Amino acid sequence: MKLSTIVIIGVLAVPALCYAGDSRELVRLTLASLLLLAFLPPWLHRHVRKTGTYHHEISHGLMSLLTGGCFHRFHVHPNGSGVAHISGGKPKLVISAGYVGTILFGVVYVTRSAQSDGLVTTLYVLVLLYALSIIKAGDLHTASIGAVMAATLGLATQLAPGSLAVRFLLNLNGVLLICDGLFALWTLHLVSATATNTGSDAETMGQLTGKHPAVWSAVFSMIAVAILFVAMVGFVTTQ
Repeated sequence: MKLSTIVIIGVLAVPALCYAGDSRELVRLTLASLLLLAFLPPWLHRHVRKTGTYHHEISHGLMSLLTGGCFHRFHVHPNGSGVAHISGGKPKLVISAGYVGTILFGVVYVTRSAQSDGLVTTLYVLVLLYALSIIKAGDLHTASIGAVMAATLGLATQLAPGSLAVRFLLNLNGVLLICDGLFALWTLHLVSATATNTGSDAETMGQLTGKHPAVWSAVFSMIAVAILFVAMVGFVTTQ
């Protein structure tokens, strides 16, 4: 886990310390998640990060379905890369959904982890989403990732609904997605500025719009940071 990514998430969470109630609980859970992720062994972290790719690809697929397209299948490769096979829909929205969707999933996980009301319902909705996503998995490796996530959340919810352990698990997933999303955006920015023919989302958007891929990597990053900031401010001001 990159130290810069951890610092970004930590800085965004610090203002919540000024508030009471759920905000303090959110900060405690988030800091615990960050510490755990920061000290994961590299070999384990490589596997855990595949959940970020999983959410990235299903975000493409969900946006395709929402804009009238077809989501055929998706793959998460053993090396952590991925691809979604999609047709139709609104191309610009579908392409943009990968990085933005990963951050959004992460924000939902993190903010809901500190709220007990309706938590079980949220967890079952996520379990259902993961279970349905397996249908679109293009290979056994991809399907196994979705199955593990669905089984973990489902089993935890059944055994200890609303418990601190379940909320920490949800928070950990959210922090992982946010950190992975931000790190992936930083990598995208570096690649977009120095390489061509990468097949990245930014390069595809550049081909559609005539803008340099680095412009789109910056746009994706600004949207992601804006989502995090709005979510944080919205959460603490409702406490």
